[in-house]
Amino acid sequence: MREASKGSGFKVKFPISPGNCYPTSSHRVRLSCPNCQGAVAKRGGRIVATYYEIETGTSRYDQRGKATNLAGYRISIPRAGGLHELVADANRVPRPFDFAICENINRLARNPAVTFTVEEQLRTAGVTLLCADEPFEESFGSILLRHINVGLARGYHFDLMRKTREGRQSGTRQGWHMGGIPPYGYQFSRHEHPNPHKRSRGLTRSRLDLDPVRAPVVRRIFDEYLHSPRGLDEICQLLNGDLDRFPPPVPTDPARRTGAWSRSSVWSILRNPKYTGFQVYNRRASKTRRGRRNHPDDWTWSTEPAHPAIVTTDEFQQVDAVAASKARSRRTNAPARPDPKPAHYLFHGMVRCDCGLRMRGCRRKQTFLYYQCQPSRLRGRPLPAGHPSGIYVAEAALLDGVTGFLATAVYGPERTSYWERVLATADAPDPAAPARARAAELEREVADLQARLRRQVLALEDEQTTTEARQPIAERIAELRRDLAERQAALAKIGNETPQPPPDPAAVRELLATLPLYGEDLRALSPARLRELLEGLHLAISYDHKEHTAQIAITLTAAGQGDHQVVPLVCSGGTSHTRGTTALAVRLAATIPLPPKRQRHSVAHRSLADGGV
Repeated sequence: MREASKGSGFKVKFPISPGNCYPTSSHRVRLSCPNCQGAVAKRGGRIVATYYEIETGTSRYDQRGKATNLAGYRISIPRAGGLHELVADANRVPRPFDFAICENINRLARNPAVTFTVEEQLRTAGVTLLCADEPFEESFGSILLRHINVGLARGYHFDLMRKTREGRQSGTRQGWHMGGIPPYGYQFSRHEHPNPHKRSRGLTRSRLDLDPVRAPVVRRIFDEYLHSPRGLDEICQLLNGDLDRFPPPVPTDPARRTGAWSRSSVWSILRNPKYTGFQVYNRRASKTRRGRRNHPDDWTWSTEPAHPAIVTTDEFQQVDAVAASKARSRRTNAPARPDPKPAHYLFHGMVRCDCGLRMRGCRRKQTFLYYQCQPSRLRGRPLPAGHPSGIYVAEAALLDGVTGFLATAVYGPERTSYWERVLATADAPDPAAPARARAAELEREVADLQARLRRQVLALEDEQTTTEARQPIAERIAELRRDLAERQAALAKIGNETPQPPPDPAAVRELLATLPLYGEDLRALSPARLRELLEGLHLAISYDHKEHTAQIAITLTAAGQGDHQVVPLVCSGGTSHTRGTTALAVRLAATIPLPPKRQRHSVAHRSLADGGV
């Protein structure tokens, strides 16, 4: 930390906050620092810390800092944090600085609400927010100038967005592709740029052309949906049955790649108007409504067909009508039974099959409640190896197992001795610690590779990227994808092979002492009260259909009073200490047998002595 004197022994300490920059303008960070340093030096001050973010400046205050990822940016300036860290440091005791300075108020934010919120929070902490292009002394004129600059920043952003939107709408009407990857079934065809100046620099513009491999798949999807009884699930099964013939879409985000067709991917193709041969813009609200589909009246269409059509306009318009007719259809001529009284599933959202898929509630004979796993229905993918087409487990069996476990191991009088017995080896050294450390390292590498890959894709899609630069960028993207696939495969292997660390017996005893004793009275609780109790325990059930057993996992948390507070955490065992507060949470698991299927509707008491952690 550096500090200098101003006047007679008065120490002035400045953090410089260049604020935000757009991802393609990270050099603004380097340009802002010298300007701020010069303004501070003239007044006898010195810079003690640097705070900056690389993201859009129009985000809300609670969203700031979430999109900043500096991996791959070569910024030599040490970073003390972002906007939230600046405010937090201003409230520290003793306060490390007296003033905060940015090059211009629009470098802090282009959202007036954020600007005035940060300014007020800094003022409350005793820190004055300064700008290098404004007077440092507060006066009527400086306050007026600050508000004028805030308004100019907001107006500049509004005007920039309006011109950008108008430019995209104009390009769409002319039939040009205005950014993003081509729709499934199309590929880019490059054309000379209509602007002579940009054309002289080697820049091009893109239109869509048919992909000889994937365009017939789009045609097949429309034919199956419009002219056959198949629904989305059946179409997914058809496509996933021959992935070589029907290659699935590849999202730009590697984290979303599944290597298979899903309902959403098929539905997005059926709802895309670009397959009619027209170019369309503003189909989704990317800013205000989180990507939701805009009303068709708000779309911008090209004035004439811009690329080869795969379906006709009439066929595209028939999709909505067919979707309405197929909604909740039975696909048979059998008379529908009257809807029974709505069922209330006690373990809704808590039960998973051992294959990893969530089991959904269903009923048989209008009376008995079950949970079922049907991969073909839930995901539209081929069945996992060795997985039956449908797996069912009765709610009565789960209820018996769960209440028996809780009545003995959590709310029973012998709960402490029960866990002392099953946690007898909890103090042994954790053999999986190196594997978990390696997994954390791989997670950081995966995040870094994903950030690099996104930047390379953006550079490749940028129309200002020259033709000579596109080939090296494409090669770099392929290299990053290979590295990312290797890291993700290694991370998945470690995750499958690494057991969870054993809970701390002392933490278990402490938490059990805070819980009431229900014992067998637990079975008499009302469904609503029991559901509330299960949610408080963060209950998770994994059903093994081969052994007809259930692995029950719960999280014990508690909250104390005074200086010693026990705060709920979602993590595995142990304690952590922060600022005099003890955060305590324990994740416990036990595998229990369920009643035989021929007795699944009866409640049978059994011992939990063989339960495991």
